[in-house]
Amino acid sequence: MILFNQEQWHLSNTAQFKGLIRGEDINAEAAWQQGARGKGVRVVMVDDGLDAQHADLVANVSLSASWNYQFDIADVATPNDSQNHGTLVAGLLASVESNGVGGRGVAPAATLAVYDLLWSVGVSDADIYDAMVRNQQSVGVSSNSWGLIADGTGEVNSPVSTLWQQGVEEGATTGRDGKGVVYVWSAGNGGVGGVDNANFDFQANNPYVMAVAALNGKGQKATYSEEGANLWLSAPGGDVGAGLTTTDLRGSLGLNKGNDANDVGDADYTRFFAGTSAAAPLVAGVAALVLSINPQLSWRDVRLILAQSARKNDSSDTGWVQTNPASGQPVYNINHKYGFGAVDAGAAVALAKNWSSVGPMLAPVSYTRTGLSVTIPDNTGAVVENTIAVPASMAGRVIEYVTIEVDITHGYIGDLEISLIAPDPAAPNASSAGTRSLLSHVRPCKTTGGVERIGSCLVSYAPWTFGSARHLGESPVGNWTLRVADKAGRGVIAGRLNGWQLTFYTR
Repeated sequence: MILFNQEQWHLSNTAQFKGLIRGEDINAEAAWQQGARGKGVRVVMVDDGLDAQHADLVANVSLSASWNYQFDIADVATPNDSQNHGTLVAGLLASVESNGVGGRGVAPAATLAVYDLLWSVGVSDADIYDAMVRNQQSVGVSSNSWGLIADGTGEVNSPVSTLWQQGVEEGATTGRDGKGVVYVWSAGNGGVGGVDNANFDFQANNPYVMAVAALNGKGQKATYSEEGANLWLSAPGGDVGAGLTTTDLRGSLGLNKGNDANDVGDADYTRFFAGTSAAAPLVAGVAALVLSINPQLSWRDVRLILAQSARKNDSSDTGWVQTNPASGQPVYNINHKYGFGAVDAGAAVALAKNWSSVGPMLAPVSYTRTGLSVTIPDNTGAVVENTIAVPASMAGRVIEYVTIEVDITHGYIGDLEISLIAPDPAAPNASSAGTRSLLSHVRPCKTTGGVERIGSCLVSYAPWTFGSARHLGESPVGNWTLRVADKAGRGVIAGRLNGWQLTFYTR
């Protein structure tokens, strides 16, 4: 038997393993003590199948609410040895509590449905859309530990189809009788060496999802976790020497073959699951706890509760800054490594109990500059700046998310540093001096095999849409400045800023 307080450090970190720091967990016990278990909330896990008869999962899995896209039936695909990912994720989310075996999930009384979307690398756009909207009236949380863009290349790849975007927008705006599905997304595992960034993933940039970064057992950025202006939260994801303990395929299948003295003795479990794939279901589980305490919350209420209740982890990191709130709004701590910080289940549940809904989101508003044709000098130290002035007619609106579409032609986008600077609330019409979002950093572009492509990335930012969570609670009024600089010589060519667009999602 695995006792959660002995093995599952992500739930209760008592420094039970070497290299862990006590308290660097999701504070799950504090949420459970308030009566939150996830009861009455359906969480959909979009993944590669599930060992649905696992003793620690079977009581919480709803086969009738699940879907097997390979055979188009309401069932869960029987996984093979290479399809253990869903079982690992499921254990973190919703392992059954007090059943005499194993550990427990973050939301141990939630109902778990599984959409076996990832049975093949050739899944259709129609199936991807369907996995975002299926049973949307009864789904509270959608947990997604996958992505359509390869990690670790430093590239951006625009989607061929818009069906995925349509799906998450539809689920968020019309699901759950208009309260919306809460979409949780892995931010990506390509952060080793600073190559990749969550802002290079169009799914993590979407305003209707929460992108989640990963922490190690010390509460610091896991080596692989990607940074980004679009990060909403962080959660334990494990790292070298300390993965997360969870359910595994039964017997000799999966990660634990039963012959590793460093793994748990019961081969139906493993302590070696790590990645933003592990961090995302922890946040999804906390979202389920929040909804079980207050089912009337909208998807945006849940996001705001999680942001306001997040814990400032790794407090000595120099990347922490504070937002510049609009009148009546809270100040948020924000970091390109961690978003608003480490998810705190106990604090989130406490805040949710008496939360007043923020009401409907207003229609997004966009401001555009086109036809610029501004030269970006190659590696000279020059910085190109262009400003969009947001008028006083937007006064009273409060930002929830910002997207930034840029149209830049360049021979090697890895040379570029791109930032968005918000207005200074004390002088909104002066030069921008407010909260900064780093959208693109200098890095080498690589093949999926890790080989650098000297002097040539595959694509340009023509166009590309970045996302930023870093202006939450701020006012949109004033001068917003886009800064672009070529800071390396790999491309050995000047680029050009053709135009850009700001879109504000506000209340």
